Amino acid sequence: MEPITLTLGQKFELEKRSRDISAITDVQQLQNLTKDLLLAWQQEIARSRAAVAEVLG
Repeated sequence: MEPITLTLGQKFELEKRSRDISAITDVQQLQNLTKDLLLAWQQEIARSRAAVAEVLG
């Protein structure tokens, strides 16, 4: 399987968000962001599974 390629827009967004994260000095803010990202990651996995299940019928 070939690796997933990010679009140029996604690469720019990734760089912007990476810089935003690097600028965070408040531990609580960083913890909250990490929890939000973890939730979004798991939701994306669930959406992917649902899409595959729908295709497979």
